[in-house]
Amino acid sequence: GVAYADAFSKKGNAGNLEVTYSAAKPLSQGMNLIKVKVMDGGKEVKDAKVSVVASMPAMPGMHAMEEKGDAKYVKDAYEANVVFSMGGTWQISIVIETADGKKQRLKSSVNL
Repeated sequence: GVAYADAFSKKGNAGNLEVTYSAAKPLSQGMNLIKVKVMDGGKEVKDAKVSVVASMPAMPGMHAMEEKGDAKYVKDAYEANVVFSMGGTWQISIVIETADGKKQRLKSSVNL
């Protein structure tokens, strides 16, 4: 089979965890399926609670917006559906609660 690269991919750290989030298609207005991979010292974390929050601060004539998607572990990554209601710069916060109850957060941003 042919392997297709993700159209969108970003990496960062949430505490000691390495987090990669990606999408098969370029992010766009409307529903987007975002995949999140969580690694701890080279080992995949499969038993965490993961959520993806996209927010845009209030601007003149526009209220603040926030969309949250709770991710489910599917095959090899956590998957969350996130709705971007308009174009622009969105703040992305990926919250990972590991099995021991610790919460780590990756802060990032994307442009639509």
